[in-house]
Amino acid sequence: MDKDYYDLLGVDRNASQEEIKKAYRRLARKLHPDVNPDGAEKFKAISEAYAVLSDPQKRAQYDRFGTTDPTAFDFSGGFPDIFEIFNAAFSDTPFGADFSAPRQGQSLRYELTISLEEVLHGGSREIEYQRIRLCQRCGGTGAEPGTTLRTCPTCRGSGRIRHTQHTFLGTMSTISTCPTCHGRGEVLTEPCQQCRGRGLERAVEKTTVDIPRGIEDGQELVIRGMGHEAGPGARPGDLHVRFHVAEHDTFVRQGADLIFHLQISFPQAALGDIVTVPSLDGEVELQIPAGSETGDELRLPGRGLPRLRSNRRGDLRVILRVATPKRLTRRQKELLLELAREEGKQIHPQDGNFFQRMRDAFGGG
Repeated sequence: MDKDYYDLLGVDRNASQEEIKKAYRRLARKLHPDVNPDGAEKFKAISEAYAVLSDPQKRAQYDRFGTTDPTAFDFSGGFPDIFEIFNAAFSDTPFGADFSAPRQGQSLRYELTISLEEVLHGGSREIEYQRIRLCQRCGGTGAEPGTTLRTCPTCRGSGRIRHTQHTFLGTMSTISTCPTCHGRGEVLTEPCQQCRGRGLERAVEKTTVDIPRGIEDGQELVIRGMGHEAGPGARPGDLHVRFHVAEHDTFVRQGADLIFHLQISFPQAALGDIVTVPSLDGEVELQIPAGSETGDELRLPGRGLPRLRSNRRGDLRVILRVATPKRLTRRQKELLLELAREEGKQIHPQDGNFFQRMRDAFGGG
């Protein structure tokens, strides 16, 4: 009786291609002859099932006719080796694919420190960094200009080599990148004098980074294609710019809000006042209510930082601190004592602890 490919892989007949691949990978890890010598027959069976079900055309043919005869399917000259199937499933490479396909270059990270003013206004900054790029002399070929490449004698131009192993299951093959030409299919007759045949060189790169308004500390901006290059035809890696917002001398950032600590006097706290405070836009007036205390918070709406990808701005939050004077004239002491008597408090100031009593009496910071 014919084997059921779906049962062999343990998937439903409506399983997606991704589910079929996951099922095969899970079973192949357990049954591969290098791991489980007793599972060779099962490994061969699930590889056969995967070879059919992973191909939409062959799967449709199998679903229609229900045959498990490998000769019923067009595998371009025969059923593929089970180890070739295994390699393809775990490398996400289809059968017969070109193993010399170009790689993608590695990405880079650049740490950029900016100011609060740049967070507020945005802008741009030119940065300089090192990256690997195509050799400017040979254009990435690795060959000295004016010379030619010749077909690799090891792989005969295919860029890959086949390793054949004879087992009791039959002849099994694996395919790998050619070690002589590294998958290119060609070798140099005369290496480039600048890159010594590598086709790549390390160079200093300059680029302009746009600073988004409202960017947060630790956030990244990705500049596509500005990372390392891997070779001709390969997609360059990306440049990841990570922003760090420097500490400010005046303000503390809290999200889109800015915090400013303002020290005021006893009379200002008790009677109220109108004062001028700094902001990133310039000085602005602030009204201090009468009876203010240390720790009170006053807000100036829209005087903070912009929110990322928004025109709205946070607030400037002013935290009050009532200052206790450290040196008092005789007249000032008399006035404070008179104030204490008006409040019905009898205090006995002394040189050693007079100021501490003032702090206790008036709740100063």
